[in-house]
Amino acid sequence: MEVPFANVKHAAYSGSHGTQNIELEVQDSETYEVPAAMSRPVMSQPVRANVPTVFHESMYDPTSKAVLDGTYVHMSRGILNGLISQQTSEMYRSNVAAFTGMHDNLSYDSLLAGLLYRGETLLVNNQYIYYSYVSFLDQHGNSTTKTPMRQGRAFLTTQRLLMLSAETTAGANLTKFGDPKKLPGGYHVETSCNDTLHYMSVPLSCFRSVELYASVGVKSTANIHGQAPCCCGLCGFFGMEMCLKHWSVDVTQGQAHNDRYITMGVIMPPWGTRSFLQMYLNPSVPLTTTKDFVSDLQRHAPGLHDKIMPEAGDGQIG
Repeated sequence: MEVPFANVKHAAYSGSHGTQNIELEVQDSETYEVPAAMSRPVMSQPVRANVPTVFHESMYDPTSKAVLDGTYVHMSRGILNGLISQQTSEMYRSNVAAFTGMHDNLSYDSLLAGLLYRGETLLVNNQYIYYSYVSFLDQHGNSTTKTPMRQGRAFLTTQRLLMLSAETTAGANLTKFGDPKKLPGGYHVETSCNDTLHYMSVPLSCFRSVELYASVGVKSTANIHGQAPCCCGLCGFFGMEMCLKHWSVDVTQGQAHNDRYITMGVIMPPWGTRSFLQMYLNPSVPLTTTKDFVSDLQRHAPGLHDKIMPEAGDGQIG
């Protein structure tokens, strides 16, 4: 007999060898046994870890990193970045000092117990994808359509993509207000420490596209500024070098990057909204696991392999 998820009051997993069962206790105090193979993830997950005690730039969300990289337009970039770093670190230390979690120490095993449907199995060789951030964007890939998901696990099954964030997270958000190049424009900084529980599932029938991007490397940037001569250029026609425009170079900034994300076009439930789901992967995720995730998604999502793209000028999909 199947137990509706809405009626589940408690779920627990026990045993590590032989035949295993999950006991689901429902509100009417009746108990049903469900085979553990339906609900048990392959590997045990650690309990929630403590948040980092010191802030690091890697804790910025992807949008904030782009804003921080864009500060190169200011001639006073060095002073600005130093002030942003100092203020963010001080705010984060205050967050850490005041932070308290839910103290439930829930593992992914216990949270996933009972979430899988009968006959639903895990793909990607029974592995999960560890993500650091998930953005939900509109069909143009610009505006955010719902609250992002912080650090967590993505489980691909034969029927759905399950995304579950169940751990302590820490981060920072950097945004512009007004035009930072003009007064009184500037930047807004926000830091946070959270104990988050966020679950979401998307049926595979909703997927329409998938794109994998991975880039690891180092880049260097420098600004070359023009400065007016002391005579304001009035003597430039004499050809005197001191009366020509001067140029100066900022200190070269080096930065390593490790960008890995999967972008999926989705008809988002429950109202069928066209959206892009952008999942930023933790650097520890092997590329082979990422490739297997994309391959299995293409193999099992009907919208990624059952439809033939139209010829040029044909508005129909066969």
